Amino acid sequence: MNAVFDRPGDCCGCTACRHVCPVQAITMKVDDEGFQYPDIDQGLCIDCRACKEVCAFQRPRPSAPPSPQPSVFAVQHGDEAVRAASTSGGMFTALSDLVLGRGGVVFGAAFDQHLNVVHLEAATPAERDRLRGSKYVQSDLSDSFPRIAALLKSGREVLFSGTPCQTAGLAAFLEGQDRAGLLLCDIVCHGTPSPLIWREHLTNLERSHRSRAVAYQCRAKDRGWHGHLEKVTFEDGRSDCRSRASQSYKDLFYAHLMLRPACHECRYTSFQRTSDLTIADFWGIERTLADFDDNRGTSLVLVNTPKGQAAFEAVQGQLRTRVSTTKDCLQPQLQHPSRPAPLRARFWQDYHARGYRFVLDHYAGLSPMRRLRRAAGLGLQSLGLLKLVKKLLGRG
Repeated sequence: MNAVFDRPGDCCGCTACRHVCPVQAITMKVDDEGFQYPDIDQGLCIDCRACKEVCAFQRPRPSAPPSPQPSVFAVQHGDEAVRAASTSGGMFTALSDLVLGRGGVVFGAAFDQHLNVVHLEAATPAERDRLRGSKYVQSDLSDSFPRIAALLKSGREVLFSGTPCQTAGLAAFLEGQDRAGLLLCDIVCHGTPSPLIWREHLTNLERSHRSRAVAYQCRAKDRGWHGHLEKVTFEDGRSDCRSRASQSYKDLFYAHLMLRPACHECRYTSFQRTSDLTIADFWGIERTLADFDDNRGTSLVLVNTPKGQAAFEAVQGQLRTRVSTTKDCLQPQLQHPSRPAPLRARFWQDYHARGYRFVLDHYAGLSPMRRLRRAAGLGLQSLGLLKLVKKLLGRG
């Protein structure tokens, strides 16, 4: 056996294979797109195939009838300070407070001191607060899986929050172990962007502002919840959420140019979840539950299992909730994987050949001509003339 996977699309980077290896023959190595993949030391490998067997991405899809549809809720935390500090409605804080209050431990994605995205362990509310908020970068799980296994064996409760593939990987790694104390919470995931491009984005901002970035909000609420506003804070006390450069990362993200290849083949873009609970932004609530939407953030919560139901009922006192349906909360990433951009391969070729500034100018719309065209288009649209101009140009 030469590799854990045959194609990059077969691997989500969850680290289960690394930690299940009985002879520690597997390390995670970064490829030229910045993503971690398992690498086998053939001198140590005993060809036991444990790495293949634990891989949730390569296991056959279950042939049993699908599980029942989840219960669906719109949720807002009752503490407005909590909601303001959260990307959406504060459901993660409520769940983590529940587990922490029982003496448990919470694992989730956080920014480290260099603004790398890593999964960290939190045993107090102050430590947990670092885990709040969306991070549009694939997190480094490091040794989270064996640490969680050890905590569960010691009798501690654990809440693990991550992408669907990460929760599936953890569940596969813990197969055969008592998981009574584990609460799995995944997110409705658009895809995991490259840590390499994330680092380039920060470096570009630091260079232009001549100060080190010390804090970042991938989804700040300075202009309300419905918008997607990136906000970076610098060591000199300044912050930026207005410049095109500060907003450029999301352009690349939504263009699907830098997502992990496995994201385009994701097995978890449906209501059949591997977690106890699923949380997300409740997009579309302004149409389905308009009286509940105040533009300050509302969480979508899918209750997938009896354990998830028990946890949801236990935190009800902290929340304002409304019952919804799978039809009213349907989002693209609950229907199909994010489709790869036609120019994805060209983007990476240009990045490696010409650098980050080149791809930023050519793929995120930051070149002067692209800025001019965008401004002209927005101006015509505001005047109601955009369709007419397109028709005259033969593009309508």
